[in-house]
Amino acid sequence: MAASLDKAAFFASVRLSPFPGHLTPGQVSGMEAILDACPPDYPTDFLAAVLGTCPIETAWTMLPIKEMGGTAYLTRMYDITGARPAKARELGNLLPGEGAKFAGRGLVQLTGKSNYAKATARLRALGYLLPSQSLVDTPDLAMHPDIAAAIAFIGQKEGWFTGKKLSDYFGPGRADWVNARRIINGTDRAAEIAGHARAFQVALKKAGHQPGAAVQRVPTPPVDIKPLPAPLPPLASPTSPARTSWGNWLATKLTGIWSS
Repeated sequence: MAASLDKAAFFASVRLSPFPGHLTPGQVSGMEAILDACPPDYPTDFLAAVLGTCPIETAWTMLPIKEMGGTAYLTRMYDITGARPAKARELGNLLPGEGAKFAGRGLVQLTGKSNYAKATARLRALGYLLPSQSLVDTPDLAMHPDIAAAIAFIGQKEGWFTGKKLSDYFGPGRADWVNARRIINGTDRAAEIAGHARAFQVALKKAGHQPGAAVQRVPTPPVDIKPLPAPLPPLASPTSPARTSWGNWLATKLTGIWSS
């Protein structure tokens, strides 16, 4: 699990910015899951940047979602039979129907058959998926909170989405919040997302976020998490250490990846 936070201070801050004065139970549970999945040594700016992408990428739910628009829209945008066949080929959607099947999913929208295949290979190698499990065969696996968080944290660290990664924009003495949007999607809404990320940075600092440091944890009220679509195949079960919660296990996994 990430270094403990004063979550009351964190939520009091984000409630005012970037959120408009209030938070829904789903937004609270989504942010708690992301915070709990963050590895202890993740720099504050990195975590703020990851959180900052989520309001736009998840339509402000802060939970894994599937791209909106319906089959006709997704076919037009991403299918080989749609209005942008070159884009479809770029995404690896070469067969009719793949535009809708491999639409965006997650906390950060994983989109296109090629990207689902790349994520499958990487997550299998890191132990998140069993050899028999595939995001290509079952795209909704990207909606599981642990898989969605792994894609968001690992993908932005390693540059899965555009080839740009967090270390290109953040490090000692530098923080390029606006251009960090290039990690996900060019400069689309870059200034807006930069503002969200800075607000999360402020909240994390108020909450005492220090990579690797133990900070007093203030409980937050219990909230309801919406169930995932069923049925879904079971996720891989870790063999060590014992999995007490998906957040604890995911943080353990990510810590090893981050230090590699």
